[in-house]
Amino acid sequence: MISKRGLVAATAAGAGALLLATGPAVACSIGDFSANAVAACDTSTGTPKAAITVTDKDPSGTPADISVVLRMASGMAGPVVGTTHIAHPTAAGVTRKILVEWAPGYQWYVQVTAGNLVAQNLDVLPVSPDTACTLPAKPTTTPAKPSSTPTKATPVSTAPPTTRPATPSPSGSPSATVLATTGGGGDSTTIAALASAFLLVGAGGLFVLRRRADTGRH
Repeated sequence: MISKRGLVAATAAGAGALLLATGPAVACSIGDFSANAVAACDTSTGTPKAAITVTDKDPSGTPADISVVLRMASGMAGPVVGTTHIAHPTAAGVTRKILVEWAPGYQWYVQVTAGNLVAQNLDVLPVSPDTACTLPAKPTTTPAKPSSTPTKATPVSTAPPTTRPATPSPSGSPSATVLATTGGGGDSTTIAALASAFLLVGAGGLFVLRRRADTGRH
């Protein structure tokens, strides 16, 4: 027969064992986990990736393993495409980012294994936008190439300006009148020669007349 004291001790031991057995289940709940509904485009690795962010706010600190599973078109779970481990979650929350291959319009299951949770899906299914995830364009700058042909400076001419001879004035110009007045030209020379001849003839005639006059006086 079990005494009253023994019965109390057995009850306390059983309750403690029950608490130990059910503690993780009570402390760790699927409600402590959350994920982003829209997978973001991530290019931090140099490759377009879908970023799925999971936050664990389990106050008991139960370690958790997170798996990202591709959701097939039929709705069935496909292959595991990414995993992460949260060793020490806190009530304030510990966040992990899982990068998976980008595919426009795809959905993924987020499965949690922690305590008594075994590959349990979160209520939210992250989905990628129906657009492409591309790396940002790199700026292209082409340096200017120096010219291979040097530019020659045009030499400045230091020669004095050329003086052109004056153009002869036409016959009707004042210069022609001056030439006629001063006896220039071919016609003036002929006239001067005839005048000289006439002067000689006249002088000779005067000489003859003077001789005859002298002879008559004698």
